[in-house]
Amino acid sequence: MTVRRQGGVVVEYGGEGVIFDPTSNSLRHPVFVSHAHADHAAAFRYPDLVKYATEPTHRLLEALGWKRADGWHPISVGDKVKVGDIEVRIHNAGHILGSVQFEAATPEGTVLYTGDFSLGDSYTMAAAEPVRCDLLVIETTFGSPMFTFPKRKEVALEMVRWAVLEAVPGGRVPVFKTDSIGNAQEIISIFNRMTKLPVVTAKSATRASDVYREYGHRLDYIDANSDEGRRLLEEGGCALIATKGSKLGDGKFEVALASGWAAILRKRRRSFPLSDHADFRGLLSFIRRCHPKRVLTFHGGALTRDFAGYVKKRLGIDARPLTRREETLMGPVSRSEVRMRACCDQLLRTLRIPGFVYTNPWLVREMARRGFTRSETEAALRRLIDQGLLTPAGSGVKLG
Repeated sequence: MTVRRQGGVVVEYGGEGVIFDPTSNSLRHPVFVSHAHADHAAAFRYPDLVKYATEPTHRLLEALGWKRADGWHPISVGDKVKVGDIEVRIHNAGHILGSVQFEAATPEGTVLYTGDFSLGDSYTMAAAEPVRCDLLVIETTFGSPMFTFPKRKEVALEMVRWAVLEAVPGGRVPVFKTDSIGNAQEIISIFNRMTKLPVVTAKSATRASDVYREYGHRLDYIDANSDEGRRLLEEGGCALIATKGSKLGDGKFEVALASGWAAILRKRRRSFPLSDHADFRGLLSFIRRCHPKRVLTFHGGALTRDFAGYVKKRLGIDARPLTRREETLMGPVSRSEVRMRACCDQLLRTLRIPGFVYTNPWLVREMARRGFTRSETEAALRRLIDQGLLTPAGSGVKLG
């Protein structure tokens, strides 16, 4: 069993493989998409890929205008999908509507790919549960000690106090700039539960919220482009949810950011640390409860590149960032082993005629043209013979 990063997270065993959240169609393995945020759902831009995703994920993509959101197979939490000797098991991720974790079980052990995930019940989602695994591939968006989020209720009360007691009485419309999927629906739920203030939503937040409603979420909001929405924004006395990159020209708006990044931006601008990701302490707690033998980290920038070091120091578990280099339960695959596998694969592609005897000198010349040395070719031939894939025949070999 090997794991590596090639566009997405690739798990391979016994000649078969699966890829989680790929960003290209460079590999032809079956694809599993964890949730509907664009940086994870790029596989839906490639209609020829075999894709597995939850129905809410597919609906959210459709609602937000993805034109090629087809060619998919629906999955649900608790499902199992077999790909050769790999069994992919589906678990809740607690991130946004339809988000899931993937557990890839093989005869050599299990790999858990978290995708983006959140711990602790939010105002719209049930928390992710840890899954015992041998190799944990974990997202570390907020994998730095500086990202420590307050309790969710404290953040919610702070948002409500600012909007209801400061912005609105001052004749301003409080605006929360946030993600259209996830945080937007949680803010709607917070204001629906704690206030009577109408919530107005920008176009993409409205479309995503409509899908949440389809799946039983009781959310009350008014689209900003409707007659009622325009009236509320003109008169005030409402809260507006807008996308992070939106531009608001009217001077009556008072803007705040609602995001996990608020944990480090609060001194520079008004912001609230509402996040649908696990924070630093949550990540360490989740790892501890999964009991992995090794941890591979991904989805982190300069601020979180040392997270693997924290895992080693605080939990005593071998950890490193996931790269294109193949990883196993025992550690990274050596470069010599990678060359050996490549040489074996090339030999099997070269020996295509069953029963025909290929001489060793000819094979050495052919493989040299492909960049392999005599010693590499001879070692690969010995391995293929030991595995029963090739049979010695005089001064050469033949298939089987």
